[in-house]
Amino acid sequence: MGLSVCGFNHKTANLEEREPFQIIRSETGEATQRYKEISGCEEAVVISTCNRVEFYQYTPEKSEHLPDIIRFYQERGVSDTDKLRDICYCRQKTTVARHVFRVAAGLDSMVLGEDQVFHQLKDAYSAACAVGGPEKILHKVFHMAFQAGKRVRSETNIGAGPRSVSGAALEMLKSRLEGHVPSSVLVCGVNEMTEIILNGLTRWETPVYLANRTPDKAEKLAASFKAKPLPLDNIGDVLPEVEVVFSAISSPDPILLPEHFKDRTAKSHPLFLVDLGIPRNISPELGEAPGTVLLDLEDIKRYLEHSESVRAADIPLAEEIIEEQVSEYSTWRAKLRQQDKMLSVHRDLNKLRKAELDRFKEGFHLSEYRALDAFSQALVKNFMRLLPDVLESDEGRKGIKDEG
Repeated sequence: MGLSVCGFNHKTANLEEREPFQIIRSETGEATQRYKEISGCEEAVVISTCNRVEFYQYTPEKSEHLPDIIRFYQERGVSDTDKLRDICYCRQKTTVARHVFRVAAGLDSMVLGEDQVFHQLKDAYSAACAVGGPEKILHKVFHMAFQAGKRVRSETNIGAGPRSVSGAALEMLKSRLEGHVPSSVLVCGVNEMTEIILNGLTRWETPVYLANRTPDKAEKLAASFKAKPLPLDNIGDVLPEVEVVFSAISSPDPILLPEHFKDRTAKSHPLFLVDLGIPRNISPELGEAPGTVLLDLEDIKRYLEHSESVRAADIPLAEEIIEEQVSEYSTWRAKLRQQDKMLSVHRDLNKLRKAELDRFKEGFHLSEYRALDAFSQALVKNFMRLLPDVLESDEGRKGIKDEG
């Protein structure tokens, strides 16, 4: 069967369909080890990211991939494993290499050029290595995948610009600030979006306040980013001094109103209000106030669309890089198959040589037998020198079966 992959992702199954089969990323090493035992394959790597779970394997013998995955999930106590037949895709041989190269490059992600999947792929591979999952073939495939991911991001614009709403908000704000560093920033809400924002703000080296309805959550997240936590009800204490406000709180009504800024004095730089909430967290009236710039999800969406179009323009170039890597892998694989073929032929010839010598051993003196032995070894050696040319010929290539 050779190299193969079987799995599911955001394109073949929605979140509800994927959830029962999701593997916690910290368990990918254990999953690799158990899958290898169940399938009996020579090499295996199980990867799990936010939007995909995939089982990579190499085995020289013909085998059914999906039934082994079903057994794997049945052992884990997952019910209705037959759903896997509807949501899984299976690929073989060189197509597997092309697939994982595209995954590493962010070409198969929900957000084009996503970085996170590259690191998740590396983590899963490392976990698999720790339990002896991959060997020669999968080591080569994944190392080439990492090379492909790095090349696409360094040689194209696929990895340029923001790849999330929060990232777009930060990039857009940075362009509006035109080099000005805010005196202080207020972030409202504790969630994945605000965590990305806080991480981005660490590069600005500016004081940051983190407000939330639950002070304990604000304190915990703030500690990770050296921000100052405060209850949401107390944001009025810091609003007069901050120059930027990010808000991403789940609220039916706006939490920032014109009266919150009535005591604010005029400053040389405008007040930027970035509303990431649905429904909106910031009263639209504030967008009309003098010295205030209000940016909402519609503004961010337009900014993301522009960034996406810039990245998408480089997809053909990225695909060229992927195909170069695939060609390199195919060449390596062909040489490896040739080496395996030569070793097999060499073993068979030596076996035949020794068998024939043994047949006539009694008819020769010891010195004569030794001379014949040396002569036969020399014949085998000279034949093996000619074998690569035979295998590389058109007729020879037809006789080599592609094992992936």
